[in-house]
Amino acid sequence: MKVIDKDLKISGIKCGVFQAYTDVEPELAVTPDTIKLTRVLPAPFFYEKRLYFFLVNRWEPGEKQGFPNGGFEVRDEGGALRSYDLDQVIIHPQLIKHKKTLDKMIRRAEKEAIKRSRKMGKVGKVVKEPRAPGGRRGRPALSPMEATRRQTDKIAKAKISGGKRGRPKSTTIKPTPPPKTLGTKRGRPALTPEAQAIKAQAKAVITSKSGGRRGRPSKIKRR
Repeated sequence: MKVIDKDLKISGIKCGVFQAYTDVEPELAVTPDTIKLTRVLPAPFFYEKRLYFFLVNRWEPGEKQGFPNGGFEVRDEGGALRSYDLDQVIIHPQLIKHKKTLDKMIRRAEKEAIKRSRKMGKVGKVVKEPRAPGGRRGRPALSPMEATRRQTDKIAKAKISGGKRGRPKSTTIKPTPPPKTLGTKRGRPALTPEAQAIKAQAKAVITSKSGGRRGRPSKIKRR
């Protein structure tokens, strides 16, 4: 069995191609005795393993209007009805475990996957700009004068630091903070007796004026 391309002609004018089967094995042929709703495989979807199609009707040439050369009515997994010619539909090889056809489908699917991966690799590959002839990467080399100056500064710093890296240790003696006296209290110091007496006297005056009430006095409404 092979999948071939046939010319699609409308009013004698070629409008494209469509897929059909040729040299179909007898065990894969859809005959008038094939039970309806049997899983079938249209030629345009021969290499699609995840799709499902089911036989609805098979028409002989001249048996039904709209099918002058005969054909099939097939329903897909979404419920849509599709029409095909008599040489475009076979019984799905998975249904009868037809190993030869299944192996062919697997090999073709693998080839198509490889083609897609190669195509994606070519599209996604970043084209690098060619380097200028004689160009070098990285920071340009120092001039002899600059290299000599840096080497001199390095030797002078090594003599000052004694070959040690980092900031030198401080030689200044820091004063030691006095120890805390036991019994000292934190916060505001206590009031003296004289200050307490003045504060109590002021509070008594305020209490006598307000009658012992706190807050702003309410306004008296006039009639």
